[in-house]
Amino acid sequence: MRKSWRVLCMVLLLLQACSLVDHKPTYRIAFSQCVGSDAWRQTMLEEMKRELSFYPDVEFIYRDAENSSELQIQQLYELRGMHPDLIIISPNEAEPLTPVVDEIFRSGTPVIVTDRKTASGQYNAYVGADNYKIGYMAGQYLATQLGRRGTISEVTGLPGSSAAMERQRGLHDALRPHPGIRLLQQVNGQWLIDVAKAQVVQQVGKLAASDAIFAYNDQMAFGTYQALQQELPGNRIKIVGVDALPGDNNGLHFVAEKVLDASMLYPTGGKECIQTAMAILNRQPYQRENILGTLVVDSANVQLMKLQTDKIISQQRDIDKQQQLFAEQQKIFSNQQRVLNILVVSLVLAVVFAGISFYSLKANWDKNKQLEHQNHEILGQQQRILEMTKEVEQATEAKINFFTNISHEFKTPLSLILVPLEELLKNDKLPEKTNRSLTLIKKNALVLQHLVSQLIDLRRVGYEGLRIKAKRQSLLLFCSNVVQCFRPLAQQKAINLRLENEVLETTLWFDEDLLEKLLYNLLSNAFKFTPQGGEIVLRLVESGEGMLEMQVIDTGIGIAEADLPHLFEPFYQGENHAHGSGIGLTLCKEIVSLHQGHIAVHSEKTQGTTVSISLPLSNGGLDNGSGFSAAQEEVETAGVDTALPLLTHEIEMQLAGSGNIDEMEGDDLKPHSILVVEDHTEMRHFLADKLAEQFTVFMASDAKEGFRQAVEHLPDLILSDVLMPGELGTVLVRKLKSDLRTAVIPVVLLTARGTDEQVRAGLDSLADAYLTKPFNMDHLLVLANNLIGNRKILHRHFSSEVAELRPPSYIAAADKRFLNELAAVVEENIANSELNVDYLCERLATSRIQLYRKVKSLLDCSINDYISARRLRKAKLLLQQSIPVNNVAYQTGFSSPAYFSTAFKNKYGISPSAFKKNVAAAV
Repeated sequence: MRKSWRVLCMVLLLLQACSLVDHKPTYRIAFSQCVGSDAWRQTMLEEMKRELSFYPDVEFIYRDAENSSELQIQQLYELRGMHPDLIIISPNEAEPLTPVVDEIFRSGTPVIVTDRKTASGQYNAYVGADNYKIGYMAGQYLATQLGRRGTISEVTGLPGSSAAMERQRGLHDALRPHPGIRLLQQVNGQWLIDVAKAQVVQQVGKLAASDAIFAYNDQMAFGTYQALQQELPGNRIKIVGVDALPGDNNGLHFVAEKVLDASMLYPTGGKECIQTAMAILNRQPYQRENILGTLVVDSANVQLMKLQTDKIISQQRDIDKQQQLFAEQQKIFSNQQRVLNILVVSLVLAVVFAGISFYSLKANWDKNKQLEHQNHEILGQQQRILEMTKEVEQATEAKINFFTNISHEFKTPLSLILVPLEELLKNDKLPEKTNRSLTLIKKNALVLQHLVSQLIDLRRVGYEGLRIKAKRQSLLLFCSNVVQCFRPLAQQKAINLRLENEVLETTLWFDEDLLEKLLYNLLSNAFKFTPQGGEIVLRLVESGEGMLEMQVIDTGIGIAEADLPHLFEPFYQGENHAHGSGIGLTLCKEIVSLHQGHIAVHSEKTQGTTVSISLPLSNGGLDNGSGFSAAQEEVETAGVDTALPLLTHEIEMQLAGSGNIDEMEGDDLKPHSILVVEDHTEMRHFLADKLAEQFTVFMASDAKEGFRQAVEHLPDLILSDVLMPGELGTVLVRKLKSDLRTAVIPVVLLTARGTDEQVRAGLDSLADAYLTKPFNMDHLLVLANNLIGNRKILHRHFSSEVAELRPPSYIAAADKRFLNELAAVVEENIANSELNVDYLCERLATSRIQLYRKVKSLLDCSINDYISARRLRKAKLLLQQSIPVNNVAYQTGFSSPAYFSTAFKNKYGISPSAFKKNVAAAV
């Protein structure tokens, strides 16, 4: 009986759910559009929707990639995940879209490609116009209009676009039988009206002599018209575009208003795409290649075209209105049916409600018994959790004690290091290099001692319930003594350090030892982050409510907003983590809390930092403590050694007096050079000192300076840290590898970041090698020599076929920079057939005679030979990529395919066509 009621209820609910479900569409068609102007894409979309109005059961999914191939690839993967029955793709570029289109096709989803074909041809159908024919018709029309005599200029699309290349090829082929017509100038409009307008304004002097201009779409044609009217009012240059789209500010409107002389009709193919798609989905016969027709729209037929398009648009509006009314009626019917179903189901539910209620009461009784049993189990689990918590607390306490004991153990070996070092440094007969190394060891040993003391203090304050020894004394006098200890460091860094007092009563209760540690930490931080010539102020002010406020103000680099909430967390390291351990500010907060005060930080990036400490003027119970506990009485008074800033200052002065590697060895140039980019001063000088025995060494303290010196000196190898102020070392590597002048220089990253993810990120930045600190110096030297040697072998193997560089053991940095700049200018203009010596002189800022002499002395060849050889080398690479010979000729700057074939055969002893066939056969 119970099961029968349950089955009956489930059936009723399913019937109700089925009555509420909307009717599913018969097919789902997805459309990804990328190519063309906004107006062209909108026209194609409207044409598809117009045709889809005859198929109301089809769900249409649309995505616009806005002329971005990368975005279109992402959208195609998204659409494939929606499992449509068919996908229509309008690619902007064929090559980038070919892999994803092939993948969708192979997965079994039908694919229609429109406007541009993919490189592989793996699709069900193609719908699009013939771009070559459009260019050809434009050439024939212009030849007729000019009486087969005159000059024509072009406003082209993107150079790598197949549509641009095919239209250009069709135009040139149409004009070839008319020797009286000459192509004057090409302007790259990139398919965009603003770009075309700007380029025409820039080259209006050359375009003024044109009798006609052929723009590869109507938007660029309109931009050309605006630029010519602005710069050459009253000109009579004929302008012809492509698209002839309906609507305001489109091709038909421009031709009707006589802004353009004519426009080549470029049908969108939206209607044909939908018709072909429905034929495929309904398994009806269809044509795989659908080439759309075109025609010339000018003053003779523009009005007829406008009337036709206006009529079509009007009819579509009527269809949309009828469909809307039908949808409203359908909705009313669906609502009425839903209400009826609900009434029927409600009546049935009322009949069976009593049985369901009884069943529910019985189930609740069983559930209560089960819950009672679970409660007993939960109470037992809670007891076990409490016991486990105690065990965790005991384990944590044991770890903290171990941590503290280890910190104490560090002090003994540190003392055994520092004491013999002091004795050694007293010896005046030590060599200068040895003295510098010992001084560096001493400084870093003192820093380590300071960090160990901070760890011990943090343990005592945070975990041992430290009670302070406060007494009433003058805070102003105390601050004055602390400031005097920092005077020598302020003089050495040329920083204006001063103490300001704005209160009358400065006597209060505080622990002198703890407050000394507080101020030393804050002032030390201020000196770390304040540049030379800056300002640091220790100020006493009244804060009201019985509090006195100390402010440590600096004009340093400031703190990032994201780091401010975490400054007082133990061991937190923010943006400037390379300058600290993350212990000092945590200790400061604990000390202020023991004094019943408050600490706050206010900072802005590049605007400096203000640390405010509020202390109570009254004793607040600070004078009745019983002092430190037995364990705390063992605390060394030198938790933060007050002599540390002065001693560090003296050591830094000794290190600074040892000279600069660049200055000491500037006159002794080695065969190879290395650039060291390291923000840590001692590490930078240490590396330079060791490397100077074999290499000429240049130094930089950050990524920005490192990039500048790399371009200036062009070293044979670059050694860089990763964590540096400003840009990271990985960012520097990417900039070096993307610049033609420095791309071939091997780069070694030397850093303390040694996890697998960090090493992988460093190598992903295109670094040649990755070493972690601490490192072996012999290993570094061997690696540097191997990288430099291997790079020279590669250079000799892949160097220019024009001539090898002469073999002197050292080439001046200026000559290296000149050769890199020359190669960059030639590669940038490789497709420009008018590249000549005058243009190179202008770009390289040198005279013809100087340029001839420089190239002859360094490469032992002429300028023209150098340019020709680079073009032929580029042509070989393009032929290996199966690009047509004619396209290769124009892309490498040859004036004609015939001249290119002759030059190629003279150089390599084989024609370009034969070379291309050999490559294809080898593959």
